[in-house]
Amino acid sequence: MVWAEVNLNNLRHNLREIRKLTRQSGAGILAIVKADAYGHGMSAVARTLFGEGVRFFGVATLEEALSLRTSCPKANILVLGSFHADQAADYARHKIRPTVSSSQDLAAFEKGVPPGKTCPAHVKIDTGMSRLGVWHGEALGLFKKIKDRKRVEIEGIYTHFSSADEKNDGFTKLQMHRFETVLEKLHAMNVHPRFVHSANSLALTRFPMSHGDLVRPGIMLYGLNPWRKNRTLPIRLKPVMSLKARISFLKNVPADRPLSYGRTYQTSGTTRIATLPVGYSHGYRVGFSNNGFVVAKGKRCPVVGRVTMDQTLVDVGHVPGIRRWDVVTLLGRDGRECVSAEEMAEWLGTIPYEIVCAINNRIPRIYKGLNNK
Repeated sequence: MVWAEVNLNNLRHNLREIRKLTRQSGAGILAIVKADAYGHGMSAVARTLFGEGVRFFGVATLEEALSLRTSCPKANILVLGSFHADQAADYARHKIRPTVSSSQDLAAFEKGVPPGKTCPAHVKIDTGMSRLGVWHGEALGLFKKIKDRKRVEIEGIYTHFSSADEKNDGFTKLQMHRFETVLEKLHAMNVHPRFVHSANSLALTRFPMSHGDLVRPGIMLYGLNPWRKNRTLPIRLKPVMSLKARISFLKNVPADRPLSYGRTYQTSGTTRIATLPVGYSHGYRVGFSNNGFVVAKGKRCPVVGRVTMDQTLVDVGHVPGIRRWDVVTLLGRDGRECVSAEEMAEWLGTIPYEIVCAINNRIPRIYKGLNNK
């Protein structure tokens, strides 16, 4: 009765578009598939990208990495988040790359990795994001300690931009300068990590000089615009996910009838109200109450009354021929009308990342263009 369609052919298209941006730099792709590939399904997404030649993937936790290892046994997997010291042996055993941010991290792997084994790792440099990472001014001290470690192999070094979506690019350029300064000093120490990377989705489009050896597209892979304010991208992306439901109940409602919890909406005239079997437990947010729209038979229809845990009401009185069990599109295109994740984010005053990531896994994913070879 409610499902999400994931168009993997659109995913392939988006990857091709992103690769257009890296032709000159020659950078490889480190595809970000954390948070179940932004709600699209990590296993199917990663297998599709691997089939298109992507060999490096980024996740947030060791648990995500181990799940991805099952579906992509030959992939290179980097955990972008932190870890617990007790997990060091699992990183080495399953050839998962951790993010190293401190001498304490190094000590945990030196102690936890079994004798005779090494663990490839990426060192994160904090150039201004102030989450994980060694502060750029202290990075050389950390690398000097790395030389004494036998069980940690520094495969890569990276940073993350905090403000690539701001029109004023001054701080991003400062971060790039700080990162380049660290790299220059490492080269003077004869330290040359195999992979250098810093470009997220927007930096990939705006700052070609930041591409390095790998770029880290996330939201753009899924066909969404990372700009906060409807600015265009230099490539043409196609949304990968749509969300649909069948009308579970349909009835005629007279004027002045209150709807749903709290009676926050009252009909102004006789109309037809459709009940959709989707609510906030599915990830369809309470903030869409009396605020959002869906598309039924190519016509936009307002969400009326408060969105509840498992059901949402929609006014379809202006839709000719609407029937119970007809399909309604909550996210995606129907005919000429479209409800995009970017538009839904505007209704809530949030970002499109949150819209797709919130779609609960209780909603089945139906994959189009799936290749199981």
